[in-house]
Amino acid sequence: MTEPLIFVVDDDADHLESLVDLISAAGHDTRAFADAPAALAAVPEARPGLILTDLRMPGMDGLALLAALTEAGHDIPVVVLTGHGDVDHAVRAMRLGAEDFLEKPYDADHLLQVIARALTTTRLKAEVARLQDRLEQQGDLIGESRPMAELRRSLTELAPLDIDVILMGETGTGKELAARLLHRQSPRATAPFVIVNCATLPDQGAEAVLFGDGQAAGLIPQAAGGTLFLDQIDTLALALQPKLLRVLQTRQVEQGGQAGPPLGFRVLASASRPLTEAIAEGRFREDLYYRIAGYAVDLPALRQIPGDIPLLFDHFLGLAAARHGREKPALGFQDRKVLQAHHWPGNAHELRLVAERRVLGLGRGGAVPPAHTPPPLDTGATLRDLVAQYEAQEIARVLDRCKGNTEAAARILGIPRRTLNDKIAKSAALRRDR
Repeated sequence: MTEPLIFVVDDDADHLESLVDLISAAGHDTRAFADAPAALAAVPEARPGLILTDLRMPGMDGLALLAALTEAGHDIPVVVLTGHGDVDHAVRAMRLGAEDFLEKPYDADHLLQVIARALTTTRLKAEVARLQDRLEQQGDLIGESRPMAELRRSLTELAPLDIDVILMGETGTGKELAARLLHRQSPRATAPFVIVNCATLPDQGAEAVLFGDGQAAGLIPQAAGGTLFLDQIDTLALALQPKLLRVLQTRQVEQGGQAGPPLGFRVLASASRPLTEAIAEGRFREDLYYRIAGYAVDLPALRQIPGDIPLLFDHFLGLAAARHGREKPALGFQDRKVLQAHHWPGNAHELRLVAERRVLGLGRGGAVPPAHTPPPLDTGATLRDLVAQYEAQEIARVLDRCKGNTEAAARILGIPRRTLNDKIAKSAALRRDR
């Protein structure tokens, strides 16, 4: 990464020369200006990463330079040098957006520390801007794999269509991000986007929260003309489903036996497991399913897109570093191997947590420490043994996720239940032999 350019502005020629010598000797690229207007004029082309300016100068002083930079929309850290007795002016400079100020005479080492801190701010802002550009280009759903590219293409095609969509995927696969993308790219983008988290609705008073109670509007009426996102709809209480079905059929909320005004919202819903399973178990109404399932979109789990995991992890590192005001850690080859070897049962939620730990230095050192690192494979084994070990680990992980339910585990693994039982028996026999 190219070292940011530092502008040094001072009308005192001797002081300007000594400042430039000091900063240049510390390894920074500098450019000197004898007056503020010249520095201001050079900003658009040179794009400095920091401006160090004297406060008192004839004509345009340091405060005026700071105000002019802000008015022109230049987001550049400014450090102000003040003489003795100018502290009040320095406080004004901070209120105008100055990064820091130093009172003369200042210690050279302290000045260099202030410059280093300000340049860190510049780098973090640049990283945030880069991440925001990537988000805009990829619609929040980051990834270069074929499944992610196909997902973004499907969402882009569905966004302008006035049909309801259900988003299927494990926890942490980005279902809310996908819903927001559908809303943002739809003709309803300027209308409300209302989220109803069905899993957090209270046991008592849920109807009032959803539909209103005559005194306060519920969440659903607030989505009028926009998008209603029913998050985790597979957890919705069975008692609430008939009234929700009626509202979705009519796009109206009844109060006191009278139908309210047409709301005209679009419905997006999400579920972490197939709703057909919930229907078979008697926990979800079939007619409600067919009302919301105008089109179904599946979101891949991280283990299905291993090539995207380091890219997404790097994204989370950047966000965490910007949030905590720290340098973004480098991601090494070994880190990438560990990241891609982990199963990530929590998907992006777990990945974000590990990135946060890495930025805060809470890991154990070495490669990235996942929250639940799987046991390593025996690298001295044959290829057949390695495959068997990996298969046993995957079966154990899915069984743990399904709480020992072999029928559910077999469905997830895509194999017959009898085949799964045979593999479990072989795995147990292999452990006994060891």
